[in-house]
This record gives sequence, C-alpha cells and structure tokens, in this order.
Amino acid sequence: MYFDYREYLRNVLDAFKCLDKAFSMRALQESLGVCGSAFFTRILDGSRPLSQENAEKLAASFKLNDLDSEYFKILVEFGNEKNVDRRETLLRKLIAVRSHNREYALKDESLGFFSKWYIPVLRDLLPLLSSGMSFAKIGRMFTPALKPAQVESAVNYLKENEFVSIDSLNKYVVKDPLISTPARVRSTVLRKYHLKNLEIDKKVYDSFAADERSVSSVTCSLSPESFEKVRLEIQNFRERVLAIAREEKKPSMVCHLGLQLLPRARVGRK
Repeated sequence: MYFDYREYLRNVLDAFKCLDKAFSMRALQESLGVCGSAFFTRILDGSRPLSQENAEKLAASFKLNDLDSEYFKILVEFGNEKNVDRRETLLRKLIAVRSHNREYALKDESLGFFSKWYIPVLRDLLPLLSSGMSFAKIGRMFTPALKPAQVESAVNYLKENEFVSIDSLNKYVVKDPLISTPARVRSTVLRKYHLKNLEIDKKVYDSFAADERSVSSVTCSLSPESFEKVRLEIQNFRERVLAIAREEKKPSMVCHLGLQLLPRARVGRK
C-alpha cells in the first residue's frame, strides 16, 4: 500500500512500539548491525537515504515474504532515485508487484488516465455527445484525429474506472474519482503526459487559424524569489481558467491550455 519507504518504516516502527513497550530503535539497529546512534532518525527525517544493503537487512528483520521483500527493495530504490527516466521504470516495477493484490491493481488502473494524451480530452468531450455516436465519428472530432479503436479503448477505460457513466437519458456523465497517490508518483506519471502534449501542440499548430489559437511567450530575468512569485501567478491563473470552465453552460469544444515556466540560462552556473 506504500509508495514512500519512509512512511512505511515510520508505521512499522510505531507498530513495534505498540506491540512491545520495551522496543527501542537502538536495539533494532544493533540487531541489524548498522552503525550510528541516529540511523533511523536521519532516514525518517530525510537527511540520509536508506541503502540497498540495509534495505535487505530490514526486509529480513521484518520477516517479509519474497513478494513483499521485493517490493520493499524496489520501493527504497524508487524513493532514492533522482533521474526521472529511471524513476518511471521503477514505478512500473512497483505497480507490477502490486498487481498481485487485486485491490491495489484496481487502484493502479486509475493511473492510466494520463497514459494517453487523448483520455482526459475524451472524458470532457463525451458529456457533449450521445452515447450512441460511433467511435469513428468521435475520433474525427480530435486534432489530430483518432482511430476508432483508440476511441473505443479509451471509452471502455473511462467507463471501467468510473471516470464516466451513462445516465437514464443515454448521455455520458462525468464522474470524478480521486486518484490518490503521493506527489512523487503523480510527478512521475504526469511527466510523459506533459511531454506528449507538447509534442501534439507542435504537430497541430498549423491546423488552426490565427483566431483559433493563442500562443505567446515571455523571456525575462528573474531571481529565485521572483520565479516563485511567477509560478504562483500561473497557478492562480490556472484556477481562474478552471472556474470559467465550471461556469460554462454551453460548451462546444474541449481545449488544452499549456503553461511552461522554465529557466533557459543561469548566471554563475558552471
């Protein structure tokens, strides 16, 4: 059930304390043969990572079965990894191990919402259509156009994971299930989604007339403090856009708004 090994360790140690009033982290350290009086304290507060060697010792000490031991060791690697590509690979490994538990396999299916650029678009488009409309016709509404099989697969995914349902009037209704995952998991999943959307934007740019698109940019010099202010302004603007969308009574299109704020050069960096 964990995507953060520190959270898992914290809960395990708390459970030990409840079961045995005489339990101490120092005694556990000694039994593991690890050095440092603040070993667990520094790991739990994030000031040092748990090594793979010590992860194996903990897995043995906690008497984890083979599957749980495998998950724990991958979890430690995922928590320590900085490279986004490697982290994505490790997340897929974690989800593969979790798939042995049906409950978590169902939860992880919802992460697929961002696996294709058109799934979030389709979720907002379907309520504007009749549920009897052909997949081929729906696919031609997209820019770029989708194949009928892509639409059918995405619609089935949205229905199976309760992102949409069909009401008594034969209309699609958007539901809003929570995708409850830690920030590190969300950022890993969303990375490819954002990159794919940038790729799609580039591909379809010339498909729209000037009055059908809005593309602009600003190049400016900022301090770290000003950068944070601009980042918050973008966040607030995004909330205002969502508020406008929520108040819309007669929508006729689904739009994608991309906002990027990235350093292009830094003074003093080698």
